[in-house]
Amino acid sequence: MSPALYRVPAAGLGLLLAMALAGAAGWFTNGWRHGAEIAELQRAHAEFRATLSEAALADIQADAATIRQAATEFATIQSTLAPRMSALTKELRNAKPLPVGCVPDADRVRNLDAAIEATNKIIPR
Repeated sequence: MSPALYRVPAAGLGLLLAMALAGAAGWFTNGWRHGAEIAELQRAHAEFRATLSEAALADIQADAATIRQAATEFATIQSTLAPRMSALTKELRNAKPLPVGCVPDADRVRNLDAAIEATNKIIPR
């Protein structure tokens, strides 16, 4: 066989090998480029989630402060109202029972009015 006969298949094989190497190089280059794009998208997504988390945390802190303030107000109201309510309850328990068909006396009406007034004071308006 002559060397010219081997040159054509060798050139074809060389061309095929060069094309395969160029394709592989392009494949890897494109992979690196897409990898960089994916990393940038992941970074942007992480920043977005961090922003949302910070906003949610600020909302929770504001809500916790509101709850704390309401609890303090409730404790203040309860501490001032509890002795008055227990005194009114004691007076109502110690009152004489009414006979059938009788109307309440002035003391009972006054105690009931005081209880209603104390309850109305604690109702937020």
